Amino acid sequence: MTRRPTRRRALAGLAGVLALALVAIAPTAGPTDAAWVDDERAGATFTARSLDPPGYPKNCQAASGVLGINPTLTLFWAVPASMAGYSTENGNVEFVKVGANGVLTPLTDALLGYQVHTGSAASGYTSTVNFGLLGGLLGGSGTVAVRFVGPGNWTSEWLIAKGTFSTLGGTGTCLLSYQRNLT
Repeated sequence: MTRRPTRRRALAGLAGVLALALVAIAPTAGPTDAAWVDDERAGATFTARSLDPPGYPKNCQAASGVLGINPTLTLFWAVPASMAGYSTENGNVEFVKVGANGVLTPLTDALLGYQVHTGSAASGYTSTVNFGLLGGLLGGSGTVAVRFVGPGNWTSEWLIAKGTFSTLGGTGTCLLSYQRNLT
């Protein structure tokens, strides 16, 4: 004959009833009046780095050369005081020949065109671009541009010179402008 564990069952049952009774009579969480009333605030400002563009002490010059044989575009530009330390020698000046248009220019510019930069950051620069032998014979145009390149590849606006060469030589026209992009 086996004994039934009635005593254990009775104690377990009693413990369960007591646990339920304690849960039923335990106090519940009441409503609260929580609010964010702290007046502390934080603020900050930031500025983007900007580089001043090259200045121009005088206008550019477009010359077709004798009978349009040797067209050149000359850009006179300067380093503003706010950009002290920038120069062609330091490698933080970007100069490009953007385009050349004319009947013979695509061929002669690639073969015979050149660029010459003279001057210094203190005295100003003269950049002369030749658009190749016969590049202005039948008229045409050319564009050159210069800008500063700073730390983190920040760039200034381009100083752009657009020159037009007259047909069969003579004096052309040149216009200066500032633009963020060359397109």
